[in-house]
Amino acid sequence: MEIRIDKRRKIPLYRQIMNQIIKQMDEGLLLKGDRLPSERALAIESGVNRSTIVRAYDELYAQGFVERKSSSGTYVLGTTKESFSGHHHGPLFFMKDKRLTKDPYVKKLDELIKRDNPRLINVYTGELPFDLVPNISLPSFHWKEFLQEEVSALGYLELRQTIQNLMIKTYEYQPKEDEIMLTAGGQQSLVLLMQSLLKPGDVVAIEDPSFFNGMSLFKSMSIKVIKIPVDANGLCVEELEKVLQTESIQMVLTNPNFQNPTGSSMSLKRRKKLVEICRTFRIPIIEDDVFGQLSYDVPHALPLLKELAPETVIYIGSLSKILGKRMQLGWIDAPSLVLNEVIKLRDEYESELSIFPQVLATHALKDDTFLKQLADLRHQLKEKKDFLEEELNANLEMKLTCSFPDGGYYAWLTYEGRKLVREDWNLLLKHQMAVYPSFLNAENAQSCRINLARLTNSQTKMLVSRFKIICQLWETDSLND
Repeated sequence: MEIRIDKRRKIPLYRQIMNQIIKQMDEGLLLKGDRLPSERALAIESGVNRSTIVRAYDELYAQGFVERKSSSGTYVLGTTKESFSGHHHGPLFFMKDKRLTKDPYVKKLDELIKRDNPRLINVYTGELPFDLVPNISLPSFHWKEFLQEEVSALGYLELRQTIQNLMIKTYEYQPKEDEIMLTAGGQQSLVLLMQSLLKPGDVVAIEDPSFFNGMSLFKSMSIKVIKIPVDANGLCVEELEKVLQTESIQMVLTNPNFQNPTGSSMSLKRRKKLVEICRTFRIPIIEDDVFGQLSYDVPHALPLLKELAPETVIYIGSLSKILGKRMQLGWIDAPSLVLNEVIKLRDEYESELSIFPQVLATHALKDDTFLKQLADLRHQLKEKKDFLEEELNANLEMKLTCSFPDGGYYAWLTYEGRKLVREDWNLLLKHQMAVYPSFLNAENAQSCRINLARLTNSQTKMLVSRFKIICQLWETDSLND
């Protein structure tokens, strides 16, 4: 095994060693069972301190690339194309995900919304409006019927099978029945996975901007967060690749379809590159797809990351975005080894999912009218998106550009004039407009997310008209500076 160290490069020496060992494993130069040189021998051969080799081997062990045998040495555990889930690299623990102090601007938004002014245009909330939620008639139930339903550790079997069929219709992708675990929504899925797979001090890559950015769980678990920018084609994978030259990342969190908050979708080229990189470095990908059922085109034009790399990707789905926020139901599609760890953690803290929402959701999804109502919902959302696009295109002079989604209901508006600061967004509050500004999830204040599902055509016209006034005021402030 040959290792070349370049001390002129900015990449840490231990990381240079790791990268070269991982590359040799990926190219088949190092095979399962091969013994690596001793720490002392490799230190002498490469001209670095033994402590540098120790750290490189420690990191390789933590990420599941190698195993240690007492009084024998360090051995290659397997090829980098094998499942990350076969090696658990941290103890299980549980911490409550406490809320961070509410942002002052959000407090103002809450106060504005509570006043219930008829002039208010509220596109801030992430919920589907009540009138768009599918209206399903449920059969009558007897109490004992619920109590007699059998539920495994993975959840209600009939609902898991129904979700399996829904995924086939939406993506032409069929998850395995025994790899679907029901949860109390996407947020719980994410928390359980992070606490099962990560340990204090681990590094997680997230999108920027991203709703992941507001998770207090990172702080409570002492997780280091690295932000990777998002553009019109989704996560900038080439930036992630650069970061991996200097950082050991233990997890990538991504929202590839109709990203929250920008609405963008990751291109096929980037999807393939992302799974290739993460497979090489054996990094699990959490694919958050809570808007997946709301694609305007069904089946999806783009494959799931889970479909491209089932051994590397853990998929999170949700029913809350189509059945309403109060129906807190989601699922995890992951290898059994991962689900077993998640179940242990969940059971330890007695957070098992109630049978009631599982049975009710099963009846809703199996209703004869559900698929038609879901198709109608997608059609209505697309019509709202198209109308907003027409109105904005008719007012191009206001320096406001918009990124429109191919599904879901988040549009991303960006002001192309002067640089904005937080205080500039107070103008929207004065004009009775509740939007989700970018500074809540990113470093800049140039953009905002709007929930187009909550807009009637007349409200869309008013929204654009008020933005036109506000853009003029922002421009006037720029001229006066």
